[in-house]
Amino acid sequence: MQCQVKTLAFLALLIITFSFEPARAEILTPTDWQTLKRDKMEIEDYSSAQGDVISSYIPFFKEIGHYFWGWDPKKELKKASDQIYREPPDSKTNEMMKSLFVEFDVSDTNHFRKVWFTPTPEVRFRGLFGIHDFKKKRPLIILRLGIHGNVDELIAERFLAKIIYDDLDANFLVIESLTSHAFLSKNKNISLGGVDEGLQTFLALNEISNSRFNSLVSDYHLIALSMGAHGTFITAMLDQQNSQKIKSILNFCPLINLKETFEFHNRAESNLAGALVDLWNVRRLKAVFDIYKDESALRKWWITILDLKPRFTPVLLGLLERDRRQPLISTEQVNKLVKNMKWPVGLENHFNTSLGFFELNNFWKYYQGVKTPMTIYTTPNDPLVVNELNAELIFNGKQEGDFSNLKFTRLERGIHCGLAPVYNWNYIVKLVKDGLGL
Repeated sequence: MQCQVKTLAFLALLIITFSFEPARAEILTPTDWQTLKRDKMEIEDYSSAQGDVISSYIPFFKEIGHYFWGWDPKKELKKASDQIYREPPDSKTNEMMKSLFVEFDVSDTNHFRKVWFTPTPEVRFRGLFGIHDFKKKRPLIILRLGIHGNVDELIAERFLAKIIYDDLDANFLVIESLTSHAFLSKNKNISLGGVDEGLQTFLALNEISNSRFNSLVSDYHLIALSMGAHGTFITAMLDQQNSQKIKSILNFCPLINLKETFEFHNRAESNLAGALVDLWNVRRLKAVFDIYKDESALRKWWITILDLKPRFTPVLLGLLERDRRQPLISTEQVNKLVKNMKWPVGLENHFNTSLGFFELNNFWKYYQGVKTPMTIYTTPNDPLVVNELNAELIFNGKQEGDFSNLKFTRLERGIHCGLAPVYNWNYIVKLVKDGLGL
């Protein structure tokens, strides 16, 4: 009798073991990741906040938030409801801070790996892959981070990465901002804004589509937030003229007009909001001091503490206006990197003849005839990307360019598209899914 019991127990164990075999087969191996590597695309052995961590964030920021605000993001986001809205936080400060932290674990290097793209010897930019397996075709959604966005932190946009991976069952590639500490630390020449980020996304897409991973992509999509959205219009133009791989684009609170937005925040008169943004930029862009060692005006940032007049950011933008007249990756280099490269009418000449940084990034008259479906979501009274200077101009037909294939939705709540504290999770997922047309 005991022998029969042991035999049955052994058989049950075998059944349980083999029942879980398919799940184990989904786990990636180092060999799988190696198949993605190319000369200009280097996959690291580490995920976010592992290995060589390149960050300028305030130390213990998450711990401070947990201590003062008692966050429990996992419990918060798993609250399912047929309602659109959550109970709003008791203050705008709480709402803003809670929007920064959504729990989504990207530490498993079987599925999440940092990647460096090196399209030219002078330019390196970083990303983070999130891949379920090497067996099933899935959408690949490229996520462009906003200002200071860094894959070793992945703070403000983490809720979007979670939706892409968990709720949409898609793979992702997160690409850092040009204002990330990693980019500023690894490049001698710097920039920010649409032209350079748009070119980088286009070249990353070209590199991926020529890799082994392309055979596992059902379709490509693009999501961006804030300043990261500026470059999606460049990517859309270039993609349409060439591979036409991108099926849809979704932009949250997009920056459209770079010069006007920065001029608003860097007003010469004293203003607390502008001063705080400027001082935050000093911390986040600290690598700039090593790049512009001889620019003494940058080191007078501390006077802003006394008179609340922004100094650091206006000086940096002045240096970019002087130095960044053409893209970091030249049109000649792009032509060599992309086989049979084609340019939208007038855009290549615009890149080669611009007289300054702001002129270079004012490319809107060349944004014509783009057929890729694009959706824009904005939140009310945006304190960072001022709606009246940006997306509202498109909605009101006052923005130069052709936006005939663009859909626009004004959301009723949220601070700068930080949606998690004020909307139920299932509604946010629906927004993303509908915006991408999935």
